[in-house]
Amino acid sequence: MKKLLSFTLMLIFLIVPISAYAVEATTPTGIPLSQIESRINELVETYMRDFTTGLAIAVVKDGEIVFSQGYGYADIERQIPINPATTVFELASTNKLFVFTSIMQLVEQGLLDLDNDIHVYLPEDSSQQFNFEKTFTMRDLLNHSAGFGEFDFNVRRIAEAVESDSRITLREALLASQPPQIFEPSTATSYSNFGIALAAYIVSHVSGLEYAEFERVNILNPLGMTNTRNQPHWFGDNLFLQNKARGHQPNGRGGFNEFPWYYLPMYPAGALNGTAIDIAQFAIALMPPQGEPSPLFSNRDTLDLMLSPSYSDPRILRGTHHGFRTYDAVVPALGHAGGTSGFNTDFVIVPSERFGIIVLTNTAGGITFIEKILDLFIGNSRNTAFPTTENLPNASSVTGAYMLLQRYEGNMMEMLNDVLLGTMQVNAIDENTITLNMGNGIVTYRQVEPYVFRAIDADTPAANVFARTRYKIYFTMENGQPVGVSLRGTNSATVHAPSMFESVISVGSLLVMLVGVIFFMIMPIIVGVKFFRKRGKDFAYFSLLINGVMTCGVLFAINLIMLMLRLGAGIPFIETATITPHIWINYILLVFFVVLFIVSLVFFKKQNIATNCKIFYFSTVAFLALFVLSLWGGNFFVI
Repeated sequence: MKKLLSFTLMLIFLIVPISAYAVEATTPTGIPLSQIESRINELVETYMRDFTTGLAIAVVKDGEIVFSQGYGYADIERQIPINPATTVFELASTNKLFVFTSIMQLVEQGLLDLDNDIHVYLPEDSSQQFNFEKTFTMRDLLNHSAGFGEFDFNVRRIAEAVESDSRITLREALLASQPPQIFEPSTATSYSNFGIALAAYIVSHVSGLEYAEFERVNILNPLGMTNTRNQPHWFGDNLFLQNKARGHQPNGRGGFNEFPWYYLPMYPAGALNGTAIDIAQFAIALMPPQGEPSPLFSNRDTLDLMLSPSYSDPRILRGTHHGFRTYDAVVPALGHAGGTSGFNTDFVIVPSERFGIIVLTNTAGGITFIEKILDLFIGNSRNTAFPTTENLPNASSVTGAYMLLQRYEGNMMEMLNDVLLGTMQVNAIDENTITLNMGNGIVTYRQVEPYVFRAIDADTPAANVFARTRYKIYFTMENGQPVGVSLRGTNSATVHAPSMFESVISVGSLLVMLVGVIFFMIMPIIVGVKFFRKRGKDFAYFSLLINGVMTCGVLFAINLIMLMLRLGAGIPFIETATITPHIWINYILLVFFVVLFIVSLVFFKKQNIATNCKIFYFSTVAFLALFVLSLWGGNFFVI
């Protein structure tokens, strides 16, 4: 009997470890959970010092946090280490996932229909004040397909400089930062912070709760996210903010400079602050066991709907799942990244494996290091052998320059589109392969369907990040010619091929502005000399009028220089209050110019003016008129 018992115990001790090893859970890339810490430590040791001052990471699997760790410092000066449970990070655009969830909660309650006209859910007075040119739906807002371009004024401020009495409501923020609608809704995508903030405003109006309060009551509290708060709740809360990590930017010399944190008037688009452990609870809630409901919804079907495709036209709108972005991984993955001037974040879930990873850094540029972590645990499909498809169109048919729809139109920033946003150049390598050059790297794509290309390589860290969510691109063709490209639910771009006339006008306007500034800045010298060279009483009055016209030109030039300097120094904290005085000065100078021109014509007819004076007069007026027209065309008379 004793021998039998001993034999049985020996078998148990031998079999149990083998069985445990055989069923150990893994990441989507096959890494056993027990090796996560050592693999991350290797990455941290090799790369972290180059990309970020601090890092918090949390990994979830099958409803549990299986790993969490902090690396580096939340505050370098005071040597405060990162703690994933207590160190607060700016979550930036990862915040948008909470807006999407809020919307779907109201859809489940029957208070929102994703395909209703947006005006159904706006207060009547707000609807009139926004005065949208084109109608769109909540689905369009989720898909970033409501038609909005960019408007980079009044969207952020340095938090320490904001007094409590200068905070504004979400409605006021939206009205102060409304961009133009530059394309037809549902036909393309253009990533829009305004659109998501507008969706949150609708959540507020429909629910009767201010958005941050709705988010707290319906998401944060039910999930026990006690160390996560949105702007109206963390602003001025010193107890909460004392745990906030300091944001940083690379200084170009291998180190990092501390950067101030943001106050965002359109706060639902990116002002949520929280810890890695808290955000892990959100990931767990999005991946309950199969068939079971999420604590965020009453019905499992609502969660499944939210994590399913939401685009209405698969030919041009793919890759967005009710706001969640699809990620290139070895298995289907969803999530959202975020970035401010001092932080980078990423949130990725793999619902089929109930696996999730949250990575938070307190350095702008940390996304490059985050990408290395994602490659380790969710992988990518760039080395996958794609099936050969015959009779595909020649890749050379889609070559050319493309400009993102996420661009400025109708304000003075429009002239800086090429400078700030640039263009994407598409070139063909062979009949089925193209490269996309975004300016800071090249992604190589292989054609897998007619005019549909899949990423197969990226040559720089920036290009690698780009390819993570733009791993498929879709060209829209008309009569065999490309008219646009969709970058997998993130952005669309249009062919950037201005006509010869448009190019001449554009270059000519910039040239006139440049020459005008130079010309009128040396005018005071010429005016001074001529003022003291009197030619008689009759000419003196006319001479003064000419000098007045010249002075208008000088003031236009000075105003333009000061405006451009303030724009350059203000990025990314530009406010219309900074720009408005310059706009009014331009209008005042324009009125003076017109009045002086009319009066000078009267004197011109009455007086006997010398020929050289006539030439000087007409050339000055003509050049100033061209200068003013170039300013008008450059939108320096509008905000």
